[in-house]
Amino acid sequence: METFYTIIKIAPNSIAGDSLSIGLLLRDGNRFWLHFSNEKKSVAKQLLGSKNDIVDFTVKQIQQKVNEANEALRSEQNSLFGITQLLTSDRFNHLSTYSNGIVRFTEPAFLNDTITEEKFVKLFQLLIDKTFQKEKPEVDTKETKFKATVEKKLIKRVQNKVHTNLELTPEKLPGLYFNFNIECLGKNGAFVGAKVIPFNKKNETIDKELSHYLGLITTLGLMYQNRKGSDKFYIIGDEPSDINSREHRTWENIKNNPAVTLLYAEQSDVVAEDIERTNASQFLEV
Repeated sequence: METFYTIIKIAPNSIAGDSLSIGLLLRDGNRFWLHFSNEKKSVAKQLLGSKNDIVDFTVKQIQQKVNEANEALRSEQNSLFGITQLLTSDRFNHLSTYSNGIVRFTEPAFLNDTITEEKFVKLFQLLIDKTFQKEKPEVDTKETKFKATVEKKLIKRVQNKVHTNLELTPEKLPGLYFNFNIECLGKNGAFVGAKVIPFNKKNETIDKELSHYLGLITTLGLMYQNRKGSDKFYIIGDEPSDINSREHRTWENIKNNPAVTLLYAEQSDVVAEDIERTNASQFLEV
């Protein structure tokens, strides 16, 4: 997939041809990157006078389309006529040629590089707003502790025995129809695996992770029908604090699902002990 970017501009006086760069949209093989400069938006509104509402409207519309495109890419529901097919370099090349109103796009510029958040920020500073500084996200100490506990009690203990932090794809595991990340997975006659699901996420995200995990378990069972012993699949997720939330109801339902065993992060060493007891090992070529 090609990597390109286009600059989003506001032209207060279309006849004069002057324009102000307010945003940067970049696409790589995995996602769309988008950001607008608050300072440049403010200047554009002042220049537009009574027409200044078009700035917020434009930003909202573009953000909505990009969010839809990224969601389509994440859920792998993209199709020949999907939203991501409308946001191609050809599309923006067309827009750069024929958009001569207040909102304009530059001709796509192509990059031969792997994009990271740091690189996108630097490109944004170079092309749009050199004063821009990315806000540091607030540290969720509870989630940080949760991840650190799993890392200490499980991942570090078994990382040389079974697959850890494994990204599964249809190419790596034929029969799988989606990409899926799993914290650990091993086999010795039967399977043993664990998936970390933070139940403080949105319920839709939790549902997707659960659905894919159960789908993976089914796929493994169909592909390796001659295995011996009983499979052990775990979900590691602490109980949500709001007992009236949808997330808590989902957590409760998982406790009663016979296909998996639900553990708290502090119980992660149960999985490690199971792996060590069964001498489970890696079984995929990755």
